[in-house]
Amino acid sequence: MTSAPQPPTTPLDAPAQDYAEALAQFAALQARDGEDVNPLCRSQLLTHGQRAARAIVLIHGMTNCPQQFVQFAPLLFERGYNVLIPRMPHNGLLDRNTTALRQTTAEGLAHFGTQVSNIANGLGERVVVMGISAGGNVAGWVAQFVPTVDTAILIAPSFGIVPPLRVGNATANRLAGGLLRLLPNIMTQRIRPFTEGPPQGYFGFASKGLAAMLLLGDEVQRAARTTKPAARQILLIINAADPAVNNPLTQTVARHWENHGGQVTTYTFSADRKLIHDIIDPQQPQQQVAEVYPILLDLIDKLG
Repeated sequence: MTSAPQPPTTPLDAPAQDYAEALAQFAALQARDGEDVNPLCRSQLLTHGQRAARAIVLIHGMTNCPQQFVQFAPLLFERGYNVLIPRMPHNGLLDRNTTALRQTTAEGLAHFGTQVSNIANGLGERVVVMGISAGGNVAGWVAQFVPTVDTAILIAPSFGIVPPLRVGNATANRLAGGLLRLLPNIMTQRIRPFTEGPPQGYFGFASKGLAAMLLLGDEVQRAARTTKPAARQILLIINAADPAVNNPLTQTVARHWENHGGQVTTYTFSADRKLIHDIIDPQQPQQQVAEVYPILLDLIDKLG
């Protein structure tokens, strides 16, 4: 596997102060997409050519890439948003059987969330960060810790992967994450590869990558118990039929945020809709974007 080229010297660790600086930071981010990256999966930017009233960052899920938002992002652009769709580290490679996800760390995901928020600061007067699944965890971290972000939208965040328990739900998921960190890495495609799904998606997860995702979620949960979130408002999207995440943990985080003065709105897709976990990627089997997209857009439009 070829290594990604070194990015330009333009720093990504400070909020962009204007549109030109945001473009320079985006160029630095995009330069990380080497020859090993699927051309469909490179970081993307839809811009109106100047700083807009609102900029939105769309963060894909683990094993997917910016192509996940190929149909959804233009709908936001049409509404006047400058739209940033960054590639999450170790995702979007041409080798769909890669083991790169084992290199994922919670610190790296948090750093990524900060950097893309910094770019968006120069793209819009108000910054919205939206993520799905593992991207939802990144959006949750941003909501809790990044003060330049006005709004965070979490779609099916993966705060836990153990099925909901009536007793000890949080503890069981925390232990599961700890166990994944201790055990040697396992590539799930070697046990049960994904045989369906979008053509840019990986054939499986790395257990170390899942552990990093859960650890980032743990950091958000711990901080939410005692501290008001940095974002002015948070929108949580829950899918009651979702078998991949632990919805009660997400609801608990929402209550903690509300208890400490956070402005939180929760929308739940009912179980009878029978939605899959990834409600965004139009190339997923059994997808229902014709029903889901209008609801998501309406929810976003209603945000102040």
